[in-house]
Amino acid sequence: MKVYFRELTVEDIPAIKDISKDIWDGDDYIPYVIDEWLQDKNSMNYGTFKDENKTKLIGFGRVKIFNNDLAWLEGGRIKASYQGKGIGKLQLGYAVEYASKIGVKVAQYDTASDNFASISLAKYYGFKHKKCMDLVIVNSDEIKFIKKISPKVDKLAAKDVKDIYKKFDIGPGDEICIGWSYIPLKYITDDHGSWIYNRDAILQKIEFGKSHDYELPSEKEVWMIVYGKPKAAYELIQYTIQKELESKETKNFEVFCRPELVDLIKEMGFKYYEDERFGVILFEKAFS
Repeated sequence: MKVYFRELTVEDIPAIKDISKDIWDGDDYIPYVIDEWLQDKNSMNYGTFKDENKTKLIGFGRVKIFNNDLAWLEGGRIKASYQGKGIGKLQLGYAVEYASKIGVKVAQYDTASDNFASISLAKYYGFKHKKCMDLVIVNSDEIKFIKKISPKVDKLAAKDVKDIYKKFDIGPGDEICIGWSYIPLKYITDDHGSWIYNRDAILQKIEFGKSHDYELPSEKEVWMIVYGKPKAAYELIQYTIQKELESKETKNFEVFCRPELVDLIKEMGFKYYEDERFGVILFEKAFS
């Protein structure tokens, strides 16, 4: 299928939202961030059109430029009635070509470990699997605690955590998981959540309502991203949940972690989606 591309403008927002309403059963995050995306001078937001006049939007995506070294590809969406026609392949190819043309050294994007179409496209365009964080979930009604704890933890700001993360195994490169995305350590800010630390593990908590330009938890969700020794990480997770449950509100907790922690926190009630191992993969393509 022949398609056409151009950079998006604010006039395209209604068409963007019309596509997004059918993504993830209407729970797509793009409508909440598209205004910020279009104002970001360090990104290129592109639309995919079925007509030569470029008026009939059938897909879109974004290339965020962190610096001369790194481009982040995200937000790829295809109109529901045009899915399965190879348009996603064309869109990713356009984004990769753009990143190469502007001279960055590396392009990255992330995807779910069960998104086999996205993984296949990554391989097609020469992306390599760089790292992955497992994701497990539990509802507050299903939490199982053995005992209440009051550990000694330090509360940290973004300026404090950049060197601390380097103490832990975060996988190859300097990117850390921030939920459904990854980011180089030097770009971490206080907008990315809050942190607690107990010398052997570090936990980042992300809640609804933060002012970001990427995917965030819903109002009833709390995300925790944990690095460090499993027992120490377990303690930080338990402590965080205990604090959250003081509000008596029903919440869903999602933990992004290394696989060696999963068996331990299953004791709390955490499990994989549909009981199958699941994670968020970071892919990377280096340009010669």
